[in-house]
Amino acid sequence: MPPAAWLSIRRARAALMGKCVSHEIRRARWTRVARIRTVAVVRRCCRAAFVFSVAAALAGGCARIHPPENAQTALYDLEKTGESDRADLTFAKSQCAPPGTTHFMVSAPNRRDTAAVSRIRMRYSPGDRFNLFIPGSPEFSGDYVINADGLVVLPFSSKVSAVGLSDEQLSKKIEDALLRNGMFRGSDFQVSVRPVQYAAINITVAGAVFLPGRVVIGGVKDSDKGEKVLNKSGDYPGDRFVAAALRAGGGVRPDADLSRVKLHRDKRVITLDWRGAITGARVDDVALIEGDHIEVEEAGCFQSELVRPSQITPPGIRIFQSNLTQPVLTNAASAIGQQSQNIPYGTRFLAGLVSSNCVGGSLASNARRYGVLISRNPKTHRTEVIQRSIEELVRSADRDSINPYLMPDDAIACYDSGITDMKEVANWAQTLLLPSQTAQGLLRW
Repeated sequence: MPPAAWLSIRRARAALMGKCVSHEIRRARWTRVARIRTVAVVRRCCRAAFVFSVAAALAGGCARIHPPENAQTALYDLEKTGESDRADLTFAKSQCAPPGTTHFMVSAPNRRDTAAVSRIRMRYSPGDRFNLFIPGSPEFSGDYVINADGLVVLPFSSKVSAVGLSDEQLSKKIEDALLRNGMFRGSDFQVSVRPVQYAAINITVAGAVFLPGRVVIGGVKDSDKGEKVLNKSGDYPGDRFVAAALRAGGGVRPDADLSRVKLHRDKRVITLDWRGAITGARVDDVALIEGDHIEVEEAGCFQSELVRPSQITPPGIRIFQSNLTQPVLTNAASAIGQQSQNIPYGTRFLAGLVSSNCVGGSLASNARRYGVLISRNPKTHRTEVIQRSIEELVRSADRDSINPYLMPDDAIACYDSGITDMKEVANWAQTLLLPSQTAQGLLRW
């Protein structure tokens, strides 16, 4: 190649290199300026976000839920009211125990109607099956079921009313009907009535129970159905007594007067004493029939001795829980499940908070947490809301005076401490402000 050609190529390459170097230098200068501007903008954004976050966090840390307000009336549980409310209660202070008293039950004289109770026997109701046996008369002997109208239809004879009768009374009534209709003559025949299977009955329950109304007790189990089971004499309907009726009514409330459980049958009123279900003494557990009415009188004050599982109180209760805390965002992550929501009757508020995982953790951040109890007063049917400091419940010596019992279908909610609130507000402010400040700074370039 000629020397002139080489010279031209060298000059062209030098010119191209010069342009590239100049471009790289300019780009380096521009990149450096951009970096300086970006760093400055980010610093300004960070300072603004930090100042605003601190202010918002301080404001958020001072924010707390306001103490809930309840109606200034006679509340169901003294332990669920504030000191200012107790002066307006209608409960007799001479009769009721102070808040927090355990194993308390109102003393009452013995009102048992012993003579009337002793005369109550197992009696027939509609749907009951009995066996009629007349020696030498297979056409009359056999099993009979009492109709819905309370009558028994006899072959070749009139109908007989059987509701409310005992075995002896029903036997006598059937014998009189057969003689009256000329099916038998004289007294040369015998009538025997034996129970085979007792049916379910409808009764009503009212007064100091959780679920007053009409209930069904008793009934025939699947294992007791069939011809083999019916070929027997006698039956024991353990679920057709007063205890089953009180359980079907949701159990007695803590303000129930167990010395005045009244049985209304026809036009009679029989007073039953059921204090033995709690104290271990004798009780008047009598058999019931269709149409009976049970009324539990009120004692006028809260009895802590009745807040425990027994034959006439709820064995357990269901509560609703909410622990939407940080960093736990769901009840599932808080290990709140069926076992924690179904608790024994007699559990107090603090134990419910522990079951909700609201107690424990970091002492610095969790010590100032609050628990809220939402309860529907079963006596006044008002919704009551109380707020308690969890740390006070844990450390206070007289915690039982501010630690109420949980009632069926109560709701528990947990609120975080002020430190956790500050952290959440700060995170929110940084997330909200930092991107917008950065974008605004970039737009000003």
